[in-house]
Amino acid sequence: MRITSIVFDLDDTLYLEQDYVRSGIRAVGEWFAKRTGITEFAETAERLWGAGRRQMLFDATLQDMGIANSQAMIHELVETYRNHPPVIALANDALDLLASGSEYRFALITDGIASTQRQKIEALGLSRFGFDPIIATGDLGIGFHKPHRRAFEAVMESHRIESSAIVYVADNPAKDFLAPKALGWRTIQIDRPAAVHPRTPPDPDHAAEAHITTLADLHATLQYLLDVRR
Repeated sequence: MRITSIVFDLDDTLYLEQDYVRSGIRAVGEWFAKRTGITEFAETAERLWGAGRRQMLFDATLQDMGIANSQAMIHELVETYRNHPPVIALANDALDLLASGSEYRFALITDGIASTQRQKIEALGLSRFGFDPIIATGDLGIGFHKPHRRAFEAVMESHRIESSAIVYVADNPAKDFLAPKALGWRTIQIDRPAAVHPRTPPDPDHAAEAHITTLADLHATLQYLLDVRR
């Protein structure tokens, strides 16, 4: 059976997540400067993030600046980050693919806080490319984030096709491919060099069938997936 639906992940698949992080840090830095008059927050946070700090970044930033923090302060910083209107853009290869027109149906499944992911989706202008459905797993309720099957089953119900006619393109093997593989979907991992999350699967069940480094190779890889099952 030929592949008729391509379902994409969002972060580090259609755009670079590091761009969102930097956008959020700038927004938090502006908020912090207005609140305190201190203008070095964004520069410090970007330096720490660039050096590999991924957990409790804002705590570490305040500590590095010698500023005492509180749970209330950290909460406000995190909320500012999550709710800021992001300044991000589609990766060039993603824009080329989506804008070129296609015989495939597109859908989107993305993890994360729904309001945050919806702001990303709006900033990227994904509605113009006919994605249907667009599923932010945060909208489904507690416990339905990837690797839960619910979002993937919702796409199957919407597209009304056999599972083998759907491919999921995503970046993070820790959570992205377990559910679609179990449902019989085809899977492709995109390994962008600047991706935020590790791209080594924890075990074979989490591994994608094929790998690409650019969406420019997607069509050739879809043909490869068809050939290996003939």
